[in-house]
Amino acid sequence: MEKNTARISAAVLRYAGLTLLAFLLVFVFRRLLRVNPTTVALSFLVLILITASRWRLAYSLYLSLLCALLYNVFFLPPIGRITIRDPQNLVALAAFLCASFLVSHLSDREHSEAELSEIRHREVQHLYEFSQELLLHDDLSTIARITPSIAAEIFGFRAVALYVRDGDTAYYSDPEYELVSLSELKNAAHATDPTVTVIDGIHLVPLLLGMRSMGAIAFRGEQSTNIYEAIGTLVAIALERAAALERTSHMEAARESERLHSALLDSVTHDLRTPLTSIRAAATTLISQPQMSHHQRLEMYAVVDEESFRLDRLIGQAIEMAQLDAASIHVQARPESMREIIEVALEEAQPLLDDRTVDVDIPENMPDVAMDRRLVGRALHHLIENAAMYSPSGSPLRIGSRVEDHRLLVSVEDHGSGIEDFEQPLIFNKFYRGRNQKPGISGTGMGLAIVKAIMVAHGGGIEVHSRPPQGALFTIWLPFKSHRPGDSV
Repeated sequence: MEKNTARISAAVLRYAGLTLLAFLLVFVFRRLLRVNPTTVALSFLVLILITASRWRLAYSLYLSLLCALLYNVFFLPPIGRITIRDPQNLVALAAFLCASFLVSHLSDREHSEAELSEIRHREVQHLYEFSQELLLHDDLSTIARITPSIAAEIFGFRAVALYVRDGDTAYYSDPEYELVSLSELKNAAHATDPTVTVIDGIHLVPLLLGMRSMGAIAFRGEQSTNIYEAIGTLVAIALERAAALERTSHMEAARESERLHSALLDSVTHDLRTPLTSIRAAATTLISQPQMSHHQRLEMYAVVDEESFRLDRLIGQAIEMAQLDAASIHVQARPESMREIIEVALEEAQPLLDDRTVDVDIPENMPDVAMDRRLVGRALHHLIENAAMYSPSGSPLRIGSRVEDHRLLVSVEDHGSGIEDFEQPLIFNKFYRGRNQKPGISGTGMGLAIVKAIMVAHGGGIEVHSRPPQGALFTIWLPFKSHRPGDSV
């Protein structure tokens, strides 16, 4: 009601304004300026053209009739009387009316084209925004879940429903409002023609890419047919893109798994074969040479013992790595003394240290921190073993501990050849071994990966600092916070 009243008031004001302008021109030409009838007619015509270009045909028709009447009465003889028979009156009226019709028609068409252009511009903007939102996600289930709500929000639909054939599931912009049933969406998805189907005010669009059907989408709302088809095409492309990425990810994961298995097999085969060869050679020597001296027999026994220990270590690392991959290691955290754990780790690693000196720097007032004693001990053992393996025999090691930024830090420093900058992010990957270390040093490349997994399981981490050839400094850290027992790696 208020809108109608405002519309009527605006129309009355326009008619009054046009009337006032027409009479004002009469006053100017009659009282202020003395001009011929042709100038008056052209002035009235300009006013009619301006009115026709800005407003509807009704206003220009009214002004044409009013101007023809004023022109007849005030500017064509006999002045002061209405004379219809004079050809000038008929010509003036016809000119005014023709100009009014022509310009109004051109103006209406221009306005219609401008409005259509604006509508198309908004549609393109909305389609672009919609496509950008879909491109933000790569997961098929995520795209399927959010697409209805995104489409409803961007295009102003009352409700949107999406059916995806890959999951045989329907998704709705409003979970409480089932726009169409799953069976209806399935029927729409089986269509081979991308034509929009309208059923009870609901627009159904099959999602087709070539001859392949991705599903169907339904809308309740008013948009052009092209928009429904464009949205369907974008959704089909987004679903196919996500499905392709998932297939690619699975293929990459399979290839990576195969590569890792091959790397593990090659590494373990080589490193297991080396001690086995030594053990077999020692055993063969003992059997084939019974007259061997006691000293020589002791040397063979030492070879068997050392290589057996090495073999046991390699198998232990492989088992640890397999457990980490299977997420079967659980952190049983409770307050522990880092000093005691470092002492135990050094004692266990003593056969690897040989004649090395180890400088241990631990403050007397070091607080206890929640950790799994066994796991952190294993992590330290791997760090000490790594430092001994990649530094010259007899070179010293340094182990330090400190508290910094609510964290307990433990560092292991060696005097080896160091680690190049480009390799530092890679050394914590499974099976990776330093570029310059592979030929001369045995190992599986799993030690640092195990350390990282253990520390991450505790909510901590590991860092490395190295400036070749000045050695490497590995630092593991634990947060000063409680860790719930039973948390898995």
